[in-house]
Amino acid sequence: MKSYKTIVHIMALSLLGALAGAAPAKAFCLVNCEPKPEHAKQVFENLIKKKFDKDVVIEDFKVTRFWPLDVEGAGHAGYEFYYTAKVRFPKGANLECKPEGGAKPGCSDNTSYYSTTIQNQMIKDKQYIEPGRVIDFSDETRFDEEGSKWKGQDGNFY
Repeated sequence: MKSYKTIVHIMALSLLGALAGAAPAKAFCLVNCEPKPEHAKQVFENLIKKKFDKDVVIEDFKVTRFWPLDVEGAGHAGYEFYYTAKVRFPKGANLECKPEGGAKPGCSDNTSYYSTTIQNQMIKDKQYIEPGRVIDFSDETRFDEEGSKWKGQDGNFY
């Protein structure tokens, strides 16, 4: 009788292993499936390269707090990360916006606040950053659950 139970357990584990190996990793996520700090960093990196310059160097990135969200009225879950980052711009960014007697059309004259994701404080126009400058970011990003995946503010799934 004991050997029968052992054989059944081995067969069940083998079947589970075979299924897990054949399916995408996210399909079998049962525990601890939420987005991680490294996903928040990837979203930040994608957005900063898109908004400012592809050659930026993220010198420091720290998640300061995070928590799950119940997105009221939307019927899905969310996850929010707050973070700080220090970013070097070796080549600068948006050099065509260099201030020379005022802001040019499509360019912002704001050089004290930078954000990639805070929508209510987002500066929509391009911001000039001189070559070699290091900018400190204190920002946030959110992930929205779509099916069994998490969509970041960069439009990618994690």
